[in-house]
Amino acid sequence: MGTATIQVRVLAVAGRRVWVAARGTLGGPTVRVLHYCLCARVADARTQLYLDLRELCWDKELSPGELSGLLPAGERLRFHIVGVREALRAPMARDPRCSFHPDAASAWAAWTAQQP
Repeated sequence: MGTATIQVRVLAVAGRRVWVAARGTLGGPTVRVLHYCLCARVADARTQLYLDLRELCWDKELSPGELSGLLPAGERLRFHIVGVREALRAPMARDPRCSFHPDAASAWAAWTAQQP
C-alpha cells in the first residue's frame, strides 16, 4: 500500500474570500493536513473558503467521522465546495455553512457576484 499524499494550492484571495484547490488522495492522514491548511487561511470569522475538490481522489476507507473533521470550526465561516463527489457530498451537506457548485464556472460566478 502506498502513502497517501495531498497538495493544497491557494489560487485566489480577495478580501475575506479564499479559493483553495486540493489534489491527491483524501484519507485519514490527509484530512488532517487539508484541515490545517484551511484553518491557516481563515482570516476572520466571516471568511468564505472556496474549496475546489475536483482533482481529489477519495480513500475508500475514509469514514464519515474522519470527514467531519475536515472543515474548520466557526459558525460564521462559509464553504463553497466545488466538484465534490456524491459519496462525500451527503455528510458535508448536513453542514449549513456549505454550498455546493458542480463546476468551477458556477463557483466563479458566486465569487464574482460578492462584494470585496
